[in-house]
Amino acid sequence: MATGGRGALSLLQNYGSDSDGDSGYTSEDDKKRKQDFRNPHERKRKKRRGEEEEDMMVDTPSTTCQSLQEGLSPSETEMSEEHHQEKQRSLAPTSNLLSSHSCIPLPDELAEGREEHVDDPRQHQGRLRSFPHERGNWASFLYVPLHLGVYGSSFTSLLTSLVSTCREHSLTLTPAPDLHISLTQTLILHLHWIHPLTQDLRTRLSRVARFSLWLHGLGVYVNEERTRTFLGLRVCQGRDELHDITVEVDKCLAEYRLPPFFKDGSYHASVAWCVGDVTEDLRRLLPQLENVCSQYFAVESDMRTFDVSVLTFKTGNRLHNIPLAPN
Repeated sequence: MATGGRGALSLLQNYGSDSDGDSGYTSEDDKKRKQDFRNPHERKRKKRRGEEEEDMMVDTPSTTCQSLQEGLSPSETEMSEEHHQEKQRSLAPTSNLLSSHSCIPLPDELAEGREEHVDDPRQHQGRLRSFPHERGNWASFLYVPLHLGVYGSSFTSLLTSLVSTCREHSLTLTPAPDLHISLTQTLILHLHWIHPLTQDLRTRLSRVARFSLWLHGLGVYVNEERTRTFLGLRVCQGRDELHDITVEVDKCLAEYRLPPFFKDGSYHASVAWCVGDVTEDLRRLLPQLENVCSQYFAVESDMRTFDVSVLTFKTGNRLHNIPLAPN
């Protein structure tokens, strides 16, 4: 029993000893499997290391002599070199694009440049531009829209009578397409100005109360370039309110270095116009034209009065409505 005890104790001591770095395994292969099983991270690292060494052998050009020394036949060596060259060719397009001196051609629209704009007055009823056309610039102005409503057809009859009277005296006038009162000169705006300027106008004019105006009498007007002459209905009542509006608008325009309203501007609604400066001839006809208007307003007396609750800021072909404050 003593001998057996000593044998068992010796076996336990040998089992736990680090003399052979193993726990009862005697085969070298078994020791290796045990070590890989206990350390999976080491096993993964060995696997990656083997794959990297294999890639290096493929990517590194080997000579025929080296291949023969490694046990490869000449045909296998050629296949290895062809594989390496094929891989290099697959990477070549990227490097060739970076080192190439050739440029992609520009589209014809950009290569030819912009064509110079030529105005044709015949397409605009003989009107001439007050400023040259330039891409990116928008002709704009603020005005009071006057809606005719049920008086639209009767007002058209008035315009027809006025134009006929002028034609009898060798003056050709064109009826205005709509009825409005301008509150600014024609402004030239860059595209990126339109939104902030419109918002500034809304902010300033939102404090202006709504009002009514009354049209009475005819007047003759000409633009600064004296290229067009206008026949208009004058504002009799509501001039003070319009003046207060233009003062606020001019303050806003000054921040963009835009011109203010005419210093001695007369508030009016143009009803007809003609090309050129014919102010003297048209003024000589004013008594007859006033007589035509008096007859019309004697019948349509309510057509003289307009309630102003909204202003319109026109930029190009876009209309931005700016409401006034309720009373």
